[in-house]
Amino acid sequence: MKNILKEPLVHFLLLGFLIFGYHYFKNKDSKLEENSIIIDNTEYDYLLNLWKKQWQREPNEQEIKAFLDQHLRQEVFYKEALMMNLDHNDIIVKRRLAQKMEAVANDLNALIKAPTDDDLKAFYNENTDLFKLPPAYTFRQVLFLNDEKNLDNEIKVVKKHLNRGQDIPNNRKTKLSIPNTWTNKEATDIYKTFGDYFTTVLDSLPTNTWVGPIPSGFGQHLVRLSKKELSQIAKFEDIKSYVEKEYQYQTELAMQNKVFEDLMKKYKIKLTSDKIPSDIKKSYQN
Repeated sequence: MKNILKEPLVHFLLLGFLIFGYHYFKNKDSKLEENSIIIDNTEYDYLLNLWKKQWQREPNEQEIKAFLDQHLRQEVFYKEALMMNLDHNDIIVKRRLAQKMEAVANDLNALIKAPTDDDLKAFYNENTDLFKLPPAYTFRQVLFLNDEKNLDNEIKVVKKHLNRGQDIPNNRKTKLSIPNTWTNKEATDIYKTFGDYFTTVLDSLPTNTWVGPIPSGFGQHLVRLSKKELSQIAKFEDIKSYVEKEYQYQTELAMQNKVFEDLMKKYKIKLTSDKIPSDIKKSYQN
């Protein structure tokens, strides 16, 4: 027996057995994990720190759920992309592979027949909030800088003259290169120039009379509102091309989500981090 144990062939066979056993159990564990996505403390901390670095604050539970959903979406599409060999000769990282799987979903959507006018009209009627036009205003304004001398008195004098029908004084025309007359401008455009407070006050002004002063980032303004058009739904005929683009975007998104939900059923999600709120953990149990 001792002589047999000394034989080199026996040593070779024992070593081979150990190597085989090691690889067997290692691969066995790998296969068990193949359809699992594990978020442990290390992974969760990494995702959390990425989020905090971007937003400079602590997330609430809804935001934690959102970035976990985003991560799982990426992992699922990444794993599926690998199984489909979409990474062949491609050095792009996980995110790119996940995007490829989303592109596969988009390709599936592209196989669906082009929408008819009836399809677009139905989509338009069901999603009117997407096609609302913002309020629009027509008004004139006169600017006074905050560092001007006798500012309050100057505003009162000019306001009095304007309400008597006199024209805007020459020294107040296009001050700081800001037009005095604004015709049918949307609230979003006014906000970009004058700021939130000015835009909010403008909505409540009476028409055809000079009022103010109303502050903005430039200074103080006298304003005469002549017309206000409330928010309304754009006519289908006027925005048909936009409706079609929005329809395509929404159907692509719906297809991506459907593919994602179907693929998620193949995976067992394991949230082992004890830092994830329990309600969120329960939402991933399958």
